[in-house]
Amino acid sequence: MTINRSIGNKIICVFFFLMLILPASFQAPRGILLLIILVLILVNNSFSSFRYDKLLLNIGLVNIFFSFVFILNGIVRAAPGAISVTTVYIVWPILYLYFIGLSNKKEDIIPLLKVIIFGGLASAALIVIFIFNNFFGFPIDISYLVKSQDFGVFWEGGATELNSMNLATVFYTFIFVLTLIFIPEKFNDLRISKNLIRFTLIVSLFLIFISARRAFWLVCGISPVLIMLLLKIIGIDLGLKRFIIPVSLFFVVALTTITYMAIDNDNLITELNSSFEFDNPEAESNYLRKEQFDALIHGWEDNWLIGAGLGASAKGSVRDENATWAYELSYIALLFHTGILGIIVYGTSVIWIMYKSIMICRKNKYYISYLLPQITALICFLLVNASNPYLSKFDYLWTIFLPLATLNAIKLESKDKID
Repeated sequence: MTINRSIGNKIICVFFFLMLILPASFQAPRGILLLIILVLILVNNSFSSFRYDKLLLNIGLVNIFFSFVFILNGIVRAAPGAISVTTVYIVWPILYLYFIGLSNKKEDIIPLLKVIIFGGLASAALIVIFIFNNFFGFPIDISYLVKSQDFGVFWEGGATELNSMNLATVFYTFIFVLTLIFIPEKFNDLRISKNLIRFTLIVSLFLIFISARRAFWLVCGISPVLIMLLLKIIGIDLGLKRFIIPVSLFFVVALTTITYMAIDNDNLITELNSSFEFDNPEAESNYLRKEQFDALIHGWEDNWLIGAGLGASAKGSVRDENATWAYELSYIALLFHTGILGIIVYGTSVIWIMYKSIMICRKNKYYISYLLPQITALICFLLVNASNPYLSKFDYLWTIFLPLATLNAIKLESKDKID
């Protein structure tokens, strides 16, 4: 990035770091920092400094155009949230696309990838501080910070439950570093300490484990298989023998944790099984999601091609009186809001990111450490997003746009080697 490399890059990394540890919080001060970054860009860069891979830019513009169409459809149909969602579907994507134009070299991406690890560790540390404060008190008053992250912790009779908005960062970081561990050392070009990666993996896994977030559990459980499958597609010999010790260590740590913390195994099994109960009123969360699913599908059937418009509400299911257009079932809601056309446009674009990343890695294995951790984490994040609408916030959209920035940098720097 050419903002003024000595200052601008550091400010961008600081801004990204704050996004990771304090998502959807302290919007005013972070907005001021974002404004400073934009001013620095405008002052220190000419229009020619912004460079894009043509296909990537066209895909971005097509998505923004259709978002405008779907929002216009919502306005015409008097959808209550049509104006409110313009930030998520138009303003923020334009802003992200603007920043992507400054990613000319893969070296521009390395600091941001390292920030993911440090942001994950800082988020984990912050959650641990919140837990300590909840049970023992903290020397200084951090109640405002705790409230800003909607933190809550429950511990009774061998059952745990943990909630914090930056827990999603911890989850993403876990998948990210797990992928780095699987990547053979000779293809790891990020120059990140192995010990740091291992420590991050253990800390993030521990918090995910005690969170009782069933979606996180399920996706983390399948993530090693996903990573190995992608590496196989790329053409990497895994050398599975080198994972015997790490896997054994993992099970020792897990069993020790369960024993030491007196975690109720029956409760764990019940929590996991409840993920698949949709007709049981006692499994309230899933039961409400089924009700939501039915309402959204019925609404979509009336507007199957272009949907009811972004910001529309489905009859028979209101989850938030202040935002009646918001639903946990993100992709069913997207189908309801944008119809088959929207699913094709947005879905194809995300699939293109994954496909292009895999093809680049197949052609040049030394791009694996840049792209594969992001792609694996993105896939896992998209799976979790199916029942938790993280991508409806600016602070999580980076999971899609950072891989785009990485692709843009690699394609511009090495076009003759990968196209």
